[in-house]
Amino acid sequence: MKYLSVVAVMKDELLNLEEWLDFHRGVGVEHFYLYDNGSTDGTHGFIKDQEFSDISYFNTDMDMCQLACYYNALTAFNDQSQWMAFIDLDEFLFSPKGDLREELKKFEGSAPGIAVNEVFFGSNGHETRPEGGVLKNYTKRRKEVDKHIKSICQPRYTLCPAGNPHSFYYTQGMALDENHQNSPGPFRYPGTADTFRVNHYWVKSKEEYETKLTRGR
Repeated sequence: MKYLSVVAVMKDELLNLEEWLDFHRGVGVEHFYLYDNGSTDGTHGFIKDQEFSDISYFNTDMDMCQLACYYNALTAFNDQSQWMAFIDLDEFLFSPKGDLREELKKFEGSAPGIAVNEVFFGSNGHETRPEGGVLKNYTKRRKEVDKHIKSICQPRYTLCPAGNPHSFYYTQGMALDENHQNSPGPFRYPGTADTFRVNHYWVKSKEEYETKLTRGR
């Protein structure tokens, strides 16, 4: 069994995919369940050519497929990982304390899921996509930790998304926040991100943001 996996739905993210994969491998993610919702940018060929041993790759043309893909991962692979994180390709999950896996171990016996607050980053004034990766070029963030959360779940105790891509229903108990407090639903306020954090690069450059708006949900 893997300790930590990531489930993500993506569309036309080839330019950002390698950096995102490498970052999460570096913080301890052992496997990726990637659901490609109709990419036309060569994502399929890239993954096929590289033959990644740590990626399970699926194609879907379903409209608004995110919740269905999450449910598929939970039901088909619930015995493959101790923890599953459900994030997007513009989100980077880590522990500011240093060791994400060690921090997760502290929640194994008490939480079916962990609610992780997001920190939003802006465009850094870029009109077009700059050379280099996301982490290098987008360094300016909103001061406040956002109330939105993403979830890291123990799939053996997780039923399905709770009507949104942020929170989940569990067979027992509810998600806890990083302070070991109950955290039902897709928001946690006031947000804290001292132990677990998702850096969300939602905007990037003006060019990339406008492209994102035209590709559909």
